[in-house]
Amino acid sequence: MTQQLPHPDDLSDAELAEHAHAWRRLALRGDRNARAPAHAYETALRERVRASMAAELMASAAAAPEPKRPWWRRWWPSMSEQVTS
Repeated sequence: MTQQLPHPDDLSDAELAEHAHAWRRLALRGDRNARAPAHAYETALRERVRASMAAELMASAAAAPEPKRPWWRRWWPSMSEQVTS
């Protein structure tokens, strides 16, 4: 009897993490049939985390204020003022 596994796209983030953890636990206990589902769920979870982290970084980078120039940069010539010899 084969069990129909839910597709990772049909699961919420919490459910996907739960499935990945459960299948990995079975695989580590020696169940060879649990390796592929564990890998598939873990890969989908990593992709979701990467996508959400990238979106958060892009949003925070857009909202971040312009960094202040270090105090010692006042005495260094800027790139446009440098004289080439």
